[in-house]
Amino acid sequence: MLLTVPVLTASKALAQDKIRIGISSTSPGFLPTVVAEKKGFYSKYGLSSEHIRISLAVAMNALGTGDLDYAITMAQGVSAAIKGIPVKLLMMTQDKLVFFLMTRPGIQKVADLRNKTIGISYFGSKGRIVSLDTGRVDAVIGGPPLNMWGAKKGYKVIAWAKDYTSLPQNAVIVTDKKLQQSPDQAKRMIKGTIEALRFLQNHKAESIDILANYSRSDRETAMGMFESYFPAYSPDGTITNEALQSAIDDAVARAKMEKKIPLSQVADRTLLTEAQKELGGK
Repeated sequence: MLLTVPVLTASKALAQDKIRIGISSTSPGFLPTVVAEKKGFYSKYGLSSEHIRISLAVAMNALGTGDLDYAITMAQGVSAAIKGIPVKLLMMTQDKLVFFLMTRPGIQKVADLRNKTIGISYFGSKGRIVSLDTGRVDAVIGGPPLNMWGAKKGYKVIAWAKDYTSLPQNAVIVTDKKLQQSPDQAKRMIKGTIEALRFLQNHKAESIDILANYSRSDRETAMGMFESYFPAYSPDGTITNEALQSAIDDAVARAKMEKKIPLSQVADRTLLTEAQKELGGK
């Protein structure tokens, strides 16, 4: 009788589908799937997950070769889909942008930036603070935790992108092949991620602890980043027509295409709708 315990445990472990999720950094934008892994929501649905740090442009190729099962991105996924590459958005994880415009003292509104210099650099770069310090630029575009660093020096955020556009920032991307061959796994992945999104909404303190550990930040920085990102997290993964159309329009404009792209070419919301209903959501 005692010998059956490890055998059963091993069988249970073997029953877990292994999935690899591509993310590009330790940004809070990738926190939902990390929480799903750390809190056991994927395991609950029979998934053994691993997060892989990878360039999101490379992640699109890795999805195609099967080296990744899912990728968390938006722009790269939509850009690929409008060009006919067989990938789809499964659900939103971050349905609003967190970029902002931060300025030197004395600039109170966007109109005050006429004939001023605005700095653009890599996300989270402290170099932009130096540019403000030296007067090389009058304003910078960035994302958390830049606003926290800037506030300590008297710099002010005068505009958030989410207040001006309905563009979303992150979604779960999957290949058409995966959807066709493993729809049950994809739905289970959606369910685990939805539970993580709910966890973020209802357990802020523990979510901040997970973020601090995952991003290797002190708790004060993790708390500040989380508070900045919190309004941008999707509560349940919903992909609205408005957000999807905005993402498509942006990708089409960047690609200089004039073709009309149907929403169904970019997103498949069938499994998401089923998962939400089964979890007692929409």
